[in-house]
Amino acid sequence: MIAKAKSIPHGAAMTNYATKHNRADIVLTRNFDEGLTPLAMWGAMETIHQKYAPKFRRKPVTNPTLRMEVSPSLDETKGWALNEWYEYAQRFLDEFQKEVQAKEGKKKGKGKFNLDRAQLFTCLHIDAKSGIPHLHILINRIDLDGNLMNDSFIGDSAVKAAHTINIERGWELPEDIHEAHAKEITEVCYDILRGMSRFDWDSYKHGLESRGYKVHEQRDKQGVLHGYTILRGNSRFKSSILGKGRNLTVTKLEATWKNLHPVAPSVVKPCSSVGTSQTTERKPITERNSERQSVTQPKPEEPSIFRKILSVDGKSCSIKMPMDAYTAMKDAIEVPDESMPFENVLNVALFLFMNYVDAATSMSEFCGGGGDTPSNWGKDKDEDERDWARRCAQLANWLCKPIRRHKGHRH
Repeated sequence: MIAKAKSIPHGAAMTNYATKHNRADIVLTRNFDEGLTPLAMWGAMETIHQKYAPKFRRKPVTNPTLRMEVSPSLDETKGWALNEWYEYAQRFLDEFQKEVQAKEGKKKGKGKFNLDRAQLFTCLHIDAKSGIPHLHILINRIDLDGNLMNDSFIGDSAVKAAHTINIERGWELPEDIHEAHAKEITEVCYDILRGMSRFDWDSYKHGLESRGYKVHEQRDKQGVLHGYTILRGNSRFKSSILGKGRNLTVTKLEATWKNLHPVAPSVVKPCSSVGTSQTTERKPITERNSERQSVTQPKPEEPSIFRKILSVDGKSCSIKMPMDAYTAMKDAIEVPDESMPFENVLNVALFLFMNYVDAATSMSEFCGGGGDTPSNWGKDKDEDERDWARRCAQLANWLCKPIRRHKGHRH
């Protein structure tokens, strides 16, 4: 079983989706009148929002709804009746509340997150393609007493609640499921590449989609492909975690295709001799190898350099780095959000590589990210340029991760 949770602003749209436009089975409800349709329950939630809006006038609640998705496997729920889904939902919500309260207790005191006083409903949803049944849970973050439930810990708490129930029931753990699915997708990718007579990205992508996966591309403003993510149901697998040695990433994909299509060694036909009186003096092997190397061995080339000028906060910064380090950096970029351009994250990484920490921070904040650079940040004395470039990319991935900001009321 896996579980996800986040706070959202669009409760009405989510209600329609979760209930398949009122055609899903309602498993559990709390603090609603009897017989309400899902959209009517959402209307009751909005009534609470409006009732307590004056209380939050100085700091409006931008994400008033908590959305959760809880998905056991097909084998784990085979033959379940609606009452079994009800018991399961109750158990999950109890464990979820326990996990959130345990975290809140360290800072704000226990009992702040009280689902007994919250409006919530749970419906059973069956995925149209995979046929996997799962629960959608919508919770009003403003409870009946006007208290706003904290959403700081909900994602982690949902995962921990699922983990506890998995152990309790002897179910397979999410991390094991994810690893198995990653191996499955890796083998599919290799199989598609083996079947391609020539390498072509569109053919590779079509092969994945024809097998039921979705492919999300990451392209820059010029349309150049820099990365991709494979979606299996509700799970996402970035190309950087697939394959061996990141060999299914965009920069290595064609080389992987070539390795799966080895060229048969050419057969060297012996030259037919004309007559028997002519002989050729053969030189020792070491002497011949020396002559061959002197002819064919190229002179060492100067490493190619990547250069770029970036501007932030009205200042221009010059970027200069080895091309192989730049390639390693691009390969390690993992866009944290679909709405964020690949190029933005890359630019933050480039600033970090040049140790323009303030510029990197400003750029990440401009992109909607946040977070602080470690105080001891910097290149290690003996660190390889490519390894340093990868570390810069990893920190850029983190700095550009979107954060929630509560906007105060403007007078």
